[in-house]
Amino acid sequence: MSSIYSEETSRDIQARETRKKIYDAAWHLIEEQGFEKVSVDKICSRAGVAKGSFYHHFKSKGDLIIEGYSLCDKYFENEVEGKLLSANTAGKIVEFVGHQMKYAEDMGIDLMREVYKAQLEFGTRFFISAERSLPRILKQIIIEGHSCGELKKDMDADYITAFILRFSRGLIYDWCLREGAFNLKQVAMEACARILPIFGL
Repeated sequence: MSSIYSEETSRDIQARETRKKIYDAAWHLIEEQGFEKVSVDKICSRAGVAKGSFYHHFKSKGDLIIEGYSLCDKYFENEVEGKLLSANTAGKIVEFVGHQMKYAEDMGIDLMREVYKAQLEFGTRFFISAERSLPRILKQIIIEGHSCGELKKDMDADYITAFILRFSRGLIYDWCLREGAFNLKQVAMEACARILPIFGL
């Protein structure tokens, strides 16, 4: 029994290492050459794996972009959850949106464009999933705002969370369309502060 368990564990470790190797190779190439110029063949060559290994772990190049953006949730878990400095709900929401924009700016316009394209082309629900850490953390801020009487009771936490995330996604999209012609974080935080009175803040 123990030898079978060890063998399975060893396979799992090897699979994770191969997946990471492919992912790291892909992102290095994407940063060097741009998403469109990077082929699966190039990724496999850089990673030193067979093409079959790529398709075992990823359905397409688009999956790499989605997985890369999923690191955004880890950022929010490590850098945002429980660490916002504002004393009130309005300030925390503005801070939260500022972190969203900072992450998008750090990824860069080219990769953020690919995130949006991947969502549209490959039909994944990841980007808008309520199960992600990003919306969960925002919803918790809003629940706390309801509890302390800072938010109107006639709009529930799910509605307000969805509203703010639609607003923030729209700003990132506009920033991409305009080739980064404005300071995304600054504009987003200022605009967010202007819309919060809708919710009684």
